[in-house]
Amino acid sequence: MLAHITLMRLYGKALDQHQIRTASAARGDIVVAHENVTALGLYSDVATIGGGRVNEALLFALYDCRLAHMGTSGFVLSGPELIGSIAYAQAWWCRPE
Repeated sequence: MLAHITLMRLYGKALDQHQIRTASAARGDIVVAHENVTALGLYSDVATIGGGRVNEALLFALYDCRLAHMGTSGFVLSGPELIGSIAYAQAWWCRPE
């Protein structure tokens, strides 16, 4: 699904509503797939961003992702992201194009 994706956390710390609404959004294709994650040693639902003008290093994959909220203007996917060997809580605010 092609969407605008805005990060809702920075290194696990929640951003306030003003920071989220004014942050620049990445544009890309959201793909959720059940994959073997060797870093975690288990199978997990992994959300990734592909295509568009997305900088892959800007958006790390979400592991064990869940649909946290869904409304008329978009939805929120949440789950941990791995930065190096550390897992941080993350949420993506996704809005369709």
